[in-house]
Parts: sequence; C-alpha cells; structure tokens
Amino acid sequence: MNWTKSLAAAGAIVGWFGLALQLVLIIDNLGLALGLWRFVGFFTILANLGVAAIASAIIFGGPAWLAGQLARLMGLTSIATVGIVYSLLLRSLWSPQGWQKAADMVLHDVTPILFLILWAVMPHGALRWSDLKWALLPPALYLAYALARGALDGWYAYWFLDPSSQNFGHLVLGMLGVLAVFAFVAVLAIAADRSFFGRRS
Repeated sequence: MNWTKSLAAAGAIVGWFGLALQLVLIIDNLGLALGLWRFVGFFTILANLGVAAIASAIIFGGPAWLAGQLARLMGLTSIATVGIVYSLLLRSLWSPQGWQKAADMVLHDVTPILFLILWAVMPHGALRWSDLKWALLPPALYLAYALARGALDGWYAYWFLDPSSQNFGHLVLGMLGVLAVFAFVAVLAIAADRSFFGRRS
C-alpha cells in the first residue's frame, strides 16, 4: 500500500470511528428515532460522512465522481470549514466530557487535519476557478435543508440558523457569513491546486 492509500485508510478508519461513536452517543441520549433524526441534522456529521466516503473510495478505487478532484475539493472545503466554524463560533459554547469529548475531537479536529493532508498528497492541477460553485454546493444545500428541517420541528443544529433567536436580516447575514468562509477555503484550495502545475483556464 502506497502513502496515499495509507493516509486514506487512516482517514477512513478515524472518520468512520468518530461517526459511529457519535451515533451511539446520540442514540443513547435521545433514543433511536430522534437520535437518528438529529444525527443527520448536523453539517459536521454530513461533512464527515462525505470525507470518510471519499477516503474509502480512494482506498478501493471508487468512481471519479467520489474520488476525483472535484469530490476532493468539495470534501476539503466542507470539512475544513467545519473545523474553522466550530473553533470560531461553537467550541466555547459547551464542554463535552468523556467519550463525547473524544467524538467531538475526532469530528472537528482530527478528521479535518487528516483529510487536509490526504488532499495535499493527491494529484493536483485540474481544478479551475469555475469549480468554486461545486465547493459551495454542499453548504448551500445544507442551509436549505437545515431551515426546512427546523420549520418542521423547531430544532436547529446551529444557533446562527435559528430564526426564532434573531431577526431575518441577522439570519441572512449569518448564512452569507458562513458561505463566505466556505468560499474563502475553496479559493485557497483552488489557488494551491493551480499553483502546483501552473495557471490553467
């Protein structure tokens, strides 16, 4: 096994472990039905699922749509932003202990770092600036999904998406701010990709 697949294996194992641990913890706390519903309500979970699937596809030679450069860009943008937004806005809001702390560290710290390293050692040079739109697709879809879920049951995974705690202007500004962080990360990733092999149109 080469270094790339070794890193992918490490990322996949750690990622799936963190997801499984968090799933067990949330089901233990909320019960099966509500636990599963809340589990898939967090962008952190969905981003970790995405990069774990990408890492697994790299190991086993999965299809280009899952292991190719666009998928890796989308995965990197999502998981890196998870780590950034969590550190800036959410980490100070709670203090998990025990196994919850372990799950928290894996999902928000360890997996983003491992996937960043994996992304860095993979082939580069095919990304274009127009690919920015693909990097912004997951968060844009999630924002719509999160608001629709919240309208159904009144629960929002993140305080900055809760309309009941702020006016409409603040809600829109919050969402635009989050998208701006995603865009910033994606621009850095595309610029790094292009710099490895020279400018491409």
